[in-house]
Amino acid sequence: MSGAEAGAATGLLPTLVGLARRLRREGLPVGTAEVLLGLRAAALVGVEDRSRLRLALRSCWCHQLTDLAIFDRAFQAELGGPRPEPSRLARPVARMEVRAEAPGAAADPSGPWSEGPLRGFASLEERLRRLDFADCTSEELADLERAVAELAARPAMRRSRRYRPSRRGRQLDWRRTSAAALRSGGEPVRLRRRRRGERPMQLLLICDVSGSMERYARLMVRFLHALERTSPGAEAFLFGTRLTRVTRELRQPDPGAALRAVGAAVPDWSGGTRIGDCLHELLTRWGGRALSRGPVTILLSDGWETGDVSRLTEAAARLQRGSRLLIWCNPRMGDPDFRPEAAGMRAALPHLDRLQPVHNYASLLELSRVLRLDESRRRGRGRRMGGSLA
Repeated sequence: MSGAEAGAATGLLPTLVGLARRLRREGLPVGTAEVLLGLRAAALVGVEDRSRLRLALRSCWCHQLTDLAIFDRAFQAELGGPRPEPSRLARPVARMEVRAEAPGAAADPSGPWSEGPLRGFASLEERLRRLDFADCTSEELADLERAVAELAARPAMRRSRRYRPSRRGRQLDWRRTSAAALRSGGEPVRLRRRRRGERPMQLLLICDVSGSMERYARLMVRFLHALERTSPGAEAFLFGTRLTRVTRELRQPDPGAALRAVGAAVPDWSGGTRIGDCLHELLTRWGGRALSRGPVTILLSDGWETGDVSRLTEAAARLQRGSRLLIWCNPRMGDPDFRPEAAGMRAALPHLDRLQPVHNYASLLELSRVLRLDESRRRGRGRRMGGSLA
């Protein structure tokens, strides 16, 4: 391969990163390792023949037949037709050539798939992973909103009371075994087994959009939108000084339209905070519907209460009794010196099953893991789930 082809393949990195992000949004597991493999494939086949490049990347990133159509659509959207677009490839190649001709620059002995560009890409992703939402720029917030939408691509599941046939089930299915025995002269030639099935976990989402949560509210609502879209029957509420049900607004498929609808529906955005009064209204007006199936309740708030603290204590106790799990997510926990000293936190703390930080992308990943863990099912410890209660 010529040096020009190697430089073009390496300059393709930003485009491959964009293609990988698009594929991850579509459900394909394309990470940093796959991007590195795609760079090597591009270096081998070249970037001038777009059809060869497409086939090379397909062989690296697609693992089943259903992935091919998704990949082809994403490839067409990112890289266009049969010839490379100058605006997508020429600028990165020129940047690489200028860097190589700089005085005192040494040639990279490892070739076009060296770790230099990828190390920068991985460092950027890691920085966004640990960056506090309150410190993000507008561009970083846009990247994080797309990443947050991917967290809820697969809904959290819980065990159902209904059984379904399973070859590896631990329990014998006597009805199906008997029915099969009738076809073999009454002899149970093969034992049929069953196990409990799974169903999407019911969620109750409650988010604080008061002034003290203003720096986090947009990302939190975006996270609620992703959960609402993938969790059938989920209920969502926002509150400040009053409670607003936003389940219908968040079910819109377009995130921008959903956020605009939520903004128009909430009259007290960035206002005061009356957590106890709002939770009491939720339980009184919507409790029969929102808590009918014992949902996992996620309450996102920093705990600053300006109303009656005793009402918050009573509401938190009732909310816990009606929920499978009660998880309080506090963005202030990102501070190493955090202590649950706010009045609302102290009042609700005895009734929480888990206290969880939500100040950056890594903490949202942990929250998604907690939702899918269903520890009470695995350990047989009833409804309550042990957690990090500070």
